[in-house]
Amino acid sequence: MKLNEIVNALAKLGGVIAAAIVDYESGMMMASAINQTDFDLEVVAASGCEIIRAKKHTIELLENDDFIHDIVISMTSQYHLLCPCSKQDNIFIYLVLDRQVANLSTCRRALFQAEKKIIE
Repeated sequence: MKLNEIVNALAKLGGVIAAAIVDYESGMMMASAINQTDFDLEVVAASGCEIIRAKKHTIELLENDDFIHDIVISMTSQYHLLCPCSKQDNIFIYLVLDRQVANLSTCRRALFQAEKKIIE
């Protein structure tokens, strides 16, 4: 499945503000979809790269063989979901949700299904 198709499908979920597939090594968005015109996905994706890098570094420092399954950031008006791709070490999916509208469980399930579709 193409990356644009994946983010477009995620963006159709209820309450999704934006969706992106990001290379956290370069900081570049590989595909994106935005439902809220005033939302700066470039800034959000760049900060997501820093979050993923920091957590991966922490796991390395702890000499832990574990991996990041997903990261959920809960804010007063939004949820930010980050899901590293298990098949591509440097890629993650970033999903931003309107907390008042989105169903967190449904969106997380869709995020995990989308992650399985990323093959390069």
